[in-house]
Formats: sequence, C-alpha cells, structure tokens
Amino acid sequence: MARIKAVLLDYDLTLMNNLIDFYDAYNEALKKFVGKTLGFNEFFHLLINYSLQAYIPPDVDRFSFWRYFRQVYRTRYGYPMEGAYYFLYWVKALGLKTIIVSGRECHESSIWEELKRFGLNEYIDKVYTMFDTLILGGVEEELFDKTWLISYALSSYGLDRDEVVYIGDYRQDLLSSQRTGIKFIGIAFSEKRKECLRRLGAEYVGSNLYDVTYYLWQIIREVEFKK
Repeated sequence: MARIKAVLLDYDLTLMNNLIDFYDAYNEALKKFVGKTLGFNEFFHLLINYSLQAYIPPDVDRFSFWRYFRQVYRTRYGYPMEGAYYFLYWVKALGLKTIIVSGRECHESSIWEELKRFGLNEYIDKVYTMFDTLILGGVEEELFDKTWLISYALSSYGLDRDEVVYIGDYRQDLLSSQRTGIKFIGIAFSEKRKECLRRLGAEYVGSNLYDVTYYLWQIIREVEFKK
C-alpha cells in the first residue's frame, strides 16, 4: 500500500517567519548592485505582487543579484512560523522524514545553527540548499528552480515521488514540485500570494503551519486510505 514517507520543507517564509531578514538581504543586494535601498512599505508591496524582480534595473545582471541575495540571507530577527513546533512534532510522531530544501546558497551548517537556536534541529533529518546544487554539479534551469535538488534529495533517501509532500511559499517551489511530480502544500502570509499559488495549480494553500498540518493529514488520508 502506498504511503507518505517524507516531507520536504522550504525554509525561509515557510518554516521560518523571517520577512524582515528577507527585506535586509534584498536591500543588501540593492545597495551592492544598484547603489540604493528601498523602504519597507514599498518592498512589501513589491513582494506580495511578485514584482521584486521587475524593480531591478535592466542593466543589472539578475542572476548575480539574486545569487548575492541568497548568499547573504540569514535569520537575525525572524522566528519559527506559527504552528512550526506543532507541525514538526506531529510529522515526527508519524515517523516521517523531514528534509529542508532551501533556496539559500549557503552551507547547510548555517541553517543548522539557526535551527538549533530555536530548538528545531531535533525534528529535522537533513538540510539541502542551493549550495549543494552548485557543488554537486546540479542544474538550476531558472532562478530558484529546485527541481534537480528535490530529485537529488529523493534519490538520496530512496524515496518515490508518490511518497513525498513538498511545502513551500514561493511559486518556484510549486513549479519545482510540479516538474518533479510530487504533491505540494502552499503557505503564504497574504491573500495575493495565496491566489498566485492557486492560479498555478496549488490545491492546498494555508496561512500557517497549523493549516499545513491539516492539509498534510488530508493528503495522507487520500493516499493511504483511498479505496
């Protein structure tokens, strides 16, 4: 009988509520590549409308910009997403693997340090980042595409795509899960970001990890108890 064996989990704005740190990293990249910074209100408006990329001047190499952004992104002011402890405890109690697949380009030790700071490390089995894609010779078809990294994680743990659920906040998380053929649950802090995920095909989109826990249980029931 088919069963869910693992949860793949994005990190920033999914497991960690670190919007201010996102803002700081974006401003660091702006200062380096454009020579100016952005006020938070304007940043937030661009973020919820998926327009942060459009704000970057056309003469700036966007791949270099976003690589720098994801290299300097750190959780300084953030904290675990609402429902994080409940969700991770529940997943671990079910005996599922919990694997972080982050869009940051850093060594996994950086994320492990943050997890330990909040007492989340004991619930996590493995951390992968875009740095792994780089050093392992993987492929990033477009910015923040995790298709190769997700496939690598599945292969490393001997998991079939039907045995995994991916949880993320960004449209590239959803698109990567679709390319890989695995189930997806979205999490978003604004209605506009929720609607974007739904338009792209997400069936389940919650506001926090309590919602995600409920949706995950629905998927487990559908997979394991279907007639």
